[in-house]
Amino acid sequence: MPSFYDVVRAHAEATPEKLALLSEQDGERSYGALAERSARLAHGLSAELGVGIGERVCLWMWNRPEWVESSVAAAAAGCPIVPVNPEWADAELAFVLGHSRARAIVCEPERAERALALRARCPELRHVLVAGGAAPADAIDFSALVAAAPADAAARLREIPDWVPGQLMYTSGTTTGRPKAVSMRRELIVNGIDYHAIFGVSAADRGIFVTPLFHGNASGALSSALIYGASAVFQRRFSARRFWALVDRTRPSYLFTLAQIVHMLMGLPPGPHDRSHSLRVIVALGSGASAPAIEARYGVPVIDWYGMTEAGSGTFTRMHEERRPGSAGRPFPNSTICALREDGSRAAPGEVGEICFDAGQIGFSGYVEDAEATEVALRDGWFHTGDLGYFDADGFFYFVDRLKDVVRRAGENISSMEVEAVLREHPLLADVAIVGRPDPVLGERVVAFAVPAQPGGPLPEPAELLVFAKGRLADYKLPEQLIALPELPRTATGKIEKFRLRRQLS
Repeated sequence: MPSFYDVVRAHAEATPEKLALLSEQDGERSYGALAERSARLAHGLSAELGVGIGERVCLWMWNRPEWVESSVAAAAAGCPIVPVNPEWADAELAFVLGHSRARAIVCEPERAERALALRARCPELRHVLVAGGAAPADAIDFSALVAAAPADAAARLREIPDWVPGQLMYTSGTTTGRPKAVSMRRELIVNGIDYHAIFGVSAADRGIFVTPLFHGNASGALSSALIYGASAVFQRRFSARRFWALVDRTRPSYLFTLAQIVHMLMGLPPGPHDRSHSLRVIVALGSGASAPAIEARYGVPVIDWYGMTEAGSGTFTRMHEERRPGSAGRPFPNSTICALREDGSRAAPGEVGEICFDAGQIGFSGYVEDAEATEVALRDGWFHTGDLGYFDADGFFYFVDRLKDVVRRAGENISSMEVEAVLREHPLLADVAIVGRPDPVLGERVVAFAVPAQPGGPLPEPAELLVFAKGRLADYKLPEQLIALPELPRTATGKIEKFRLRRQLS
């Protein structure tokens, strides 16, 4: 299978002047420039810095052209990338740098001094590359390294053996707080092909990407655009306020993002952009039951999708086929995904079970240097996702909740997502997260961490919620306690970090 660099180089040879990347703040790259700069950077990594085949390069940046160039160059040099969240604290990053044994890190100027300090704590980290600005002493200027490479850098690239992974992805750690490492060989290419199946991206398209590129679905979607010769537009960091102005200026044909991002756009006041825009489709992962409202407002199809870092693509809603409210569509062709009962048997249609992928059909072979987590995830020929859901009689998939986020009260399983969806409609609540408080009698009691609609404003009383949710939720599903927070702890991609909330209850 070709590498990420191979597909970019092929487009560069066929259409060198075609736009590949357009950044809201950081300029643009044609396919020719992207391929040339990536080859030069790959030469710099291997020949100048001595980063060997199979040694890892950490990417610690927000969305910018250098992120993409680093990813393409690493593929050309045979160096797996390790994308990380720019918002991570030093302790979080030190863990990943040490665990991955990264040889180099590419960062923006504002993180350069921190990266140099981390190098002193991580013995195997040798090089700090600074992209997008001046590099301090003891760091390497990204642009200078690219410029110094010979003109025939592409011809000097090494042959990369098939065993070399494409990247080492770290899960977000929203259930345990500690990320797990997933070694991925050619998943950028495979995911890109899967995303093509979802909405038919072609060379005529221009996609807009506002989800951070360190996130697996965003990098996969970007790879899809580049594999098929489309152009990619991105914001360094998502801004709902600036989004439609960027759409007006760049005229993208599709938006690929997470449902949380689209919900922020839905929170903007109605305006002319709701219908007078260039988008032909919105791919909003996790949109579920909110998809019809999004379609009604923006007048284009909304595609939902379900998958995981470890297993890749699972299900998706087809553009021109029946949509079922709340469903994330049907499985990809030639893939086996099902709901299993606790005894390992398949759940009946409509019966909730743990969502599992056929382990023989996915590239995941285990978490890097984590035998215990691997043993939990890979059992009896299945990859166990830790997600709960069900399939209806026609094979349509419905996500219910994370297994760890289900509150178990007096023998009843309560979906935190179901309760949260109802409570967010209460006029005194801006946001809410449901967790379980350990209880010696009931097992767990339902607790809500809530953000008031007005800063410092009141929260509803539990008795008031009983009245508000009457007819939609059973009384036992509603929280017995509400705890006010100014905001909920979230990852950079919008996931609520419930392990932080549970710690407050212990």
